[in-house]
Formats: sequence, structure tokens, C-alpha cells
Amino acid sequence: HHSLSSPLTTTGHEDVIINYQTWDATNWTARIQSGKFFHTKQGAKIGHEDQILNYKTWDGTNWTLRLLGDNLFLHLKQGSTSGHKDVHADYLSWDGTRWRALLKGHKFHLSRQGSKSGHEDTVVQYLTWDGSPWTARTKNGLFYHVRKNNSSGHEDVIIGYKSWDGSDWSSRIVGMKFLHVKRGAASGHEDYILNYKAWDCLLYTSDAADDLLCV
Repeated sequence: HHSLSSPLTTTGHEDVIINYQTWDATNWTARIQSGKFFHTKQGAKIGHEDQILNYKTWDGTNWTLRLLGDNLFLHLKQGSTSGHKDVHADYLSWDGTRWRALLKGHKFHLSRQGSKSGHEDTVVQYLTWDGSPWTARTKNGLFYHVRKNNSSGHEDVIIGYKSWDGSDWSSRIVGMKFLHVKRGAASGHEDYILNYKAWDCLLYTSDAADDLLCV
């Protein structure tokens, strides 16, 4: 399997809008209201509501985005009748920079590509509470853990790991989110990302999709 490679220097920011380039490379802003997109062209005072968002992805190709609930997108390439579901959308912003948007209800979590870019992987290599190195992969909502240099491991509903500040946390997968509980706490919180320390003590983040996203 692959090793993780791009430490994240920031987790991005939350916003109610997304600034994107549409198929003809004009600049638009979209926000989510009542389960739909509301689009306004750059400089315009009025806009329009639509079920879809037509955007350019990182390689400049044209795609259409639809909302599937509060945390999932449906992507269709221009001219295609079938697409794929994903928790994120990779789009070109007004200045041509590459950004990734995670859907969080009526808001977006936005992260810029570049020094903070990432890759999809089937595993995370993390430090557990005692500082020992482990590998985890996800399948059907569960984690399969293997200690470094071991040939076999075990399945569990949780992952116990060190967060960026060195504190100890447990997380389980709930749908397309993680449920995070700090060590010793009676309750926790849900989030779309998991921030953990990798074997090299660099800081990484992952989403809860079966193919883990490491940025």
C-alpha cells in the first residue's frame, strides 16, 4: 500500500459561498438555500436558483454538480448521462487556483490545493495513544488495524489516535462523518475530517470515505 505524503498546514475554512468558474470560464458565486444552489454572476446584483452547478475541475474539464443531502455531491462530466458520488468537489476558483469543497449542510469547507494538496489512499498510518505506529483501513464502516511490521491485525469500530496537538482521541464512522470523542470525555462531536499524527509525526487530515483522503 501507499505511504501518505502531503502534510497539511491548514484545514482550510468554512464559508457559506463558493466562488467558481463555470463552463465558459466566467466567474460565479453559489450558495446553498433550501437544498438548491443560488448562483450570482460576478458583479451582478441578482441571481437565480438551480438544482445544478456547472463548474470546471482542476484539469479544466467541465462537470455538473448536484446536491445529495447535506454532505454528498453527485458529479456528472459534460455530455455524460451517469456520474459518481463523492463527499468533495475539486473546482477552479475565479483566479484559476485549485480548491476542494466539502459539503457541510448549507455551508462549504474549503481548502486550497498547492502545498496543501493531497491524494486518495486506502490506508492511514497513525500514532496510537501510546505513540506506537499503526495502519488503519476502512471497510463497511469499520476500521481494520495492523501494527507496524505485523502481518495480521484486528477489526474495530473505533480508531484511537493522537491528534495534531498530541491529545488522545477515539473516532468512529457515522455515515459520511466521524464521531470524535476525546479520551476520558463522556460525549463528543461529529465532523467530516479526522486530524491525526502520522508515523513521521507530521500532521494529516482524512475524510470518512472508504477511500481515505489524505491532504
